[in-house]
Amino acid sequence: MSWLALTIFVVFLLVGVAGVVLPVLPGVPLVLVGAALAAWIRGFDVVGVMPLVWIAVLAILAQVVDFVAGAVGARMGGAGRAGFWGGVLGSLIGLIWFPPIGFLLGALVGAVAAEVVAGRSLPDAWRAGLGAFVGTIGGVAAKALILVAMAVVMIPVLL
Repeated sequence: MSWLALTIFVVFLLVGVAGVVLPVLPGVPLVLVGAALAAWIRGFDVVGVMPLVWIAVLAILAQVVDFVAGAVGARMGGAGRAGFWGGVLGSLIGLIWFPPIGFLLGALVGAVAAEVVAGRSLPDAWRAGLGAFVGTIGGVAAKALILVAMAVVMIPVLL
């Protein structure tokens, strides 16, 4: 049963990795589900509670870091409230129209457009858009690293 549990977790982990690049997939929450399924298959008495607690904490952290990274990037680029929300809206629109990486370009275009509409000069709006873009990339990188940490926590327990 340990190989079945490990296989299930790895499949969910790979879907989680895909979810980092394809934000339509709830990748990190699926890794949490995969960890719980693997623990159930392997036996909660074998796996224990603490690895699942750590996986849950890491899943929450990944979601928070992803949101905060975009906001921090936009703020560091000088974006105001309009640029922040323009970046968020642009990410969503970009994701729908140009999957899988449209959310990155959408953050840039949305923040720039919203800042221009709010009355900022094009160079200032461009700086804000670049900040939103860099923040979004930072969020993606952080989520990827957190997925690695989730694997480091769970895989040894399942072996």
